[in-house]
Parts: sequence; C-alpha cells; structure tokens
Amino acid sequence: MDIRFLFYLCNIHYNIKKMFPDFIFEASWEVCNKVGGIYTVLSMRAKTMQERLKDQIIFIGPDCTKDAENIYFKEDKSLFAEWVQVTNDEGLSIKVGHWDIPGLPIAILIDYTSFFAQKKRILWQSLATIQGR
Repeated sequence: MDIRFLFYLCNIHYNIKKMFPDFIFEASWEVCNKVGGIYTVLSMRAKTMQERLKDQIIFIGPDCTKDAENIYFKEDKSLFAEWVQVTNDEGLSIKVGHWDIPGLPIAILIDYTSFFAQKKRILWQSLATIQGR
C-alpha cells in the first residue's frame, strides 16, 4: 500500500474526529420531569449517549419543583460552581447535578419563572430581531 494513501486515510480520520463537538446539549421539558412518554425515550437515549460521550452530554430541563426535592435529580454543587454562581447572581436560578437514570448524565435545571413578567417584552424583541427591525 502506498504510504501517501495511508497518510490520506489517517488525515481523514483525524479531521472527522476533530470535527466532533466538545459537548452536546439536549433540552427538553421531560429532563428530570416525568410527565410523558418522551421521558422514557430521553432516559434510554441518555444511557447510550453517556456510554460514548461520558460527561460531554448535558441535559437541560425545567426546575419544576422549586425548593422541593426532585426525585429524578441529584444536585451536585461542585459541578460548574462558578458558572452557577454567575447565573444566579444575574437572576437566572439554575441547579446543576445528575439526572437519576442509568448513566447518571449531567443535568441543568432552570427556574424560568422569574422571566414570566418579561415574557411579552422578550417575545416582541425576538420577533423584531427576526424581522430585521
């Protein structure tokens, strides 16, 4: 086999591997919130993805329990601690931990209720941006 061809194959493999993202984020209402069939689909896919990506797959969902305990979520205050502090200081309340399913993937729960009063303004600003105004 020609050495140039081997180099070519190695280079293709390197470039494909290099193009793989550092993290994959999956956002869904059903992350740590068992309300429907999508929860089962997500939790099964999470295990498969966790085997391949380890802690490079991060699930994002709503914090529906407020201060009550979420039986599907185990908070870990050491994960992304500095970032959590910054977001909380800026008015976005989040919790970071592990989704209590096989593989224990990282999960970020967001308490979005502080933005309810601003929802119309945010929607109008988004619409204006989309329309180019």
